[in-house]
Amino acid sequence: MRTHQAVVGLFALLLAMASVNTGHASKGDYLPDIPLTDQNSHTISLAALRGKPVLVGFIHTTCKGVCQMMTANMRSVTSMLPPRRVANVTMLLITTDPADDHPAELLHYAKAQALMGKQWVILTGPASSISRVMRLYGVKHEDSDDAMMHVMKLFLIAPDGSLAHVYPGMKLSPRLVAADIENLSQPHQASAKPPATN
Repeated sequence: MRTHQAVVGLFALLLAMASVNTGHASKGDYLPDIPLTDQNSHTISLAALRGKPVLVGFIHTTCKGVCQMMTANMRSVTSMLPPRRVANVTMLLITTDPADDHPAELLHYAKAQALMGKQWVILTGPASSISRVMRLYGVKHEDSDDAMMHVMKLFLIAPDGSLAHVYPGMKLSPRLVAADIENLSQPHQASAKPPATN
């Protein structure tokens, strides 16, 4: 009887482990398949941004101080990159205020902040999707009457979707971030190198 109970218990444990392992959770995936909408009203999944380094910031377009300074710092990073590299990096801004930030507001913000070029992507979407992204990046998002929340960090995502660096957005060195982007891009330029094997 005890042997039978032990076998049943072991079988139940294996089933539980199997159900956990089929969850396909990826702790290192910062560019998952979450569809959002950009400043040109195009639907784009975060997963579609893989393949290039991505510098991520969070803003809301009605913010006149901190968000504009964070955006300016990101713009300074692009000025530190050689022209050939600018085309191979994505500068991603995600609103924290999807209720008020629609594509028209994002496009107006892009023009006002001189965020021209295909490398600039500004995203909004359903509140549930934005909340998922903010949780993924560890950004606190509490329901309150204060929509003016500020995210004081920038996140550099590697081409494979993993998190490479986190920077203090107001005090970062654009030259340092540009160097980190260059370093992330280097392996993808060296086609002569064989892929790493376990």
